[in-house]
Amino acid sequence: MAKTGKYLKKQDHPDRRLPLPGWAFLMLTVLYNEGMLHVWVSEEFSPGRMAVVALFALGFGGVLALLSSLLPSAKAAKRFAVALAAVVNVLWLTMYFISDAYRVFMTPATILNGAGGVAQDYFGLVMSLLGRNLWRIALILAPTVVYGIFCRGSKPNWKLRAALTAATVAAYLAGLGAVYGLTEDWGRMSRTYDFDSAVRCFGLSMAFTLEGLQGARQNEEPDFVMPPADTQPTQATESTQPAESTQETQPPVVYGEHLMEGVDFAQLAEAADNNSVKNIYQYLAALEPGKENAYTGLFAGKNLILITAEAFASQVIDPERTPTLYRLANNGILFTDYYQPAWGASTTGGEFSNLVGMVPTTGGMCMKELKHQNMFLTMGKQLQKLGYTSIAYHNHLADFYDRDETHTLLGYDEYKARFGGLEGITPVWPESDLEMIDITVPEYIQSQPFSIYYMTVSGHCVYSQNENAMSKKNYHLVEDMDASETVKCYHASQMELELAMESLVSQLEEAGIADDTVIVIATDHYPYGLERSSAWNNSSNYLAELYGVEEYDKFIRDKSALIIWSGSIEGENLVVDEPVSSLDILPTLSNLFGVEYDSRLLPGRDALSDEQPLVFWMDKSWRTEKGTYNTDGRGEFIPAQGQSVDQDYIDRISAMVANKLTYCSGVMNTDFFDHLEADIAESE
Repeated sequence: MAKTGKYLKKQDHPDRRLPLPGWAFLMLTVLYNEGMLHVWVSEEFSPGRMAVVALFALGFGGVLALLSSLLPSAKAAKRFAVALAAVVNVLWLTMYFISDAYRVFMTPATILNGAGGVAQDYFGLVMSLLGRNLWRIALILAPTVVYGIFCRGSKPNWKLRAALTAATVAAYLAGLGAVYGLTEDWGRMSRTYDFDSAVRCFGLSMAFTLEGLQGARQNEEPDFVMPPADTQPTQATESTQPAESTQETQPPVVYGEHLMEGVDFAQLAEAADNNSVKNIYQYLAALEPGKENAYTGLFAGKNLILITAEAFASQVIDPERTPTLYRLANNGILFTDYYQPAWGASTTGGEFSNLVGMVPTTGGMCMKELKHQNMFLTMGKQLQKLGYTSIAYHNHLADFYDRDETHTLLGYDEYKARFGGLEGITPVWPESDLEMIDITVPEYIQSQPFSIYYMTVSGHCVYSQNENAMSKKNYHLVEDMDASETVKCYHASQMELELAMESLVSQLEEAGIADDTVIVIATDHYPYGLERSSAWNNSSNYLAELYGVEEYDKFIRDKSALIIWSGSIEGENLVVDEPVSSLDILPTLSNLFGVEYDSRLLPGRDALSDEQPLVFWMDKSWRTEKGTYNTDGRGEFIPAQGQSVDQDYIDRISAMVANKLTYCSGVMNTDFFDHLEADIAESE
């Protein structure tokens, strides 16, 4: 008798779900995610890069497929595939949202470092970002949902696993061949690697792989390029010479060198029992130290107020709209070719380069890793040692980026911020720089000499009257500008910095100490909140409008303004027209304040010296007084007007850049300065 109703066995029901093995779904998922991400972030379509991304995606998908194939049953393999696909979806979406907000793909370590702060501080932004991108979220998640509900898996076997292994290897090999043959990105695999470029050139899965290899290399000994010689002094331009030239009849001045007394790196290298530290000592011993010059000690004994200005740009400076910033920029030391490279770690990376004078090679972890070693060359440390009153301030949350733990390690006796000792700041977003100045200056102005650090926040995006309290507050000051609403709101937010500096200078002058005080202002990063982005609700690229260009590259994007001013040098007409970067701030101030430091320990240079001017980026692009070298593609040198160089010059400067990056990475990975302190003490 035929079975009916409740007597039907489960196995008698045909499985009408679509057959799709878990391994195949995983390969398709990675390919789909990579394709969507590449389309969303690419400025222009490149068939070669698209092929590379697809091949590496199939390779990475093959690895995940092999993991899935190890499960003992079709049901288990499918469930594992669904779970793994969901992880891939979340990772790819997260990386897209970060790149959309900050205009850079951040390394996993950087993301993990800042995740807590973002979740706490930018919850509204995160929710808004998710809301504006529901269609992207749906597009990414839809295949996984469909597969989980409407498809069935199959039981893997060893023949399948062997085939998957062969296909995975073939996909990776084909991807490498495509990189070499179809693109100009081969250098991005190692020589000019950086995570952001790797994602854009090879896809996220390959970028993760390369980042893992870079992490493994951190435990290797630093590999310096020797030779060529790492320093090649050039003649200083007329603009960096003293205002009053010496008489021809006077003998030439013989200047000393910026060295730490009694420190011999060659001897330290011989005694070192750590090979990585030994290599760094050998590298430092081969360098020529910088020399003192006519400006050495110009600011000795003066007060220092050092400011990292949120998203500040030279376009903010205007004689009518921002007269105080204009005065400070044009009546102190004028830097005509200054850069803050985008290091890939947003604010914390720029702040690190400004204060520590090193490249943040560890991304968003750079400041946290200062907890493990004594960076004794910072201006905070140097002036603290001389008995200066030392305080650091921030008008936003005290524990953001762990500043409540790191900034006292930079040479400041106290660190004060909202919910951390700084009272009276109005709880709006972003908070007021003017309020911070007016609240804090009375705390130290009578305690000379003082060493003060400010991290501002008023210039933070989003740039709209609805979402930015400073843009709304100061909009009436910029409403007549010939600019889009977004650019006006950016300028309005930066007006709070102008008002803060107006108040600061006024208080210094009223106290009669403007001539005895040095103000230094540098940005943390370019105003990425103006670029086209759903995170900041920008439908157009307003950064191009701010810069007054149709298109820009990193050399235009990262050009900014550096202010070093004191009432004592107003009218001296000091101009530096050679390339300068944030890495040069610390050695320049060290020379101006006449503190003891060893110039070989800093990758930057004293901008007023005759050392080789050099600005460089994480991807090993660089700029000197002779021109610009761009590592994009196969590498191109664009000479400055009236300049010509040979290949030896390009190779020599490229080697310098590679060595400086290797040195900075070695310092962070080995806790080098702690070794140095201990070795110096042992040798005495």
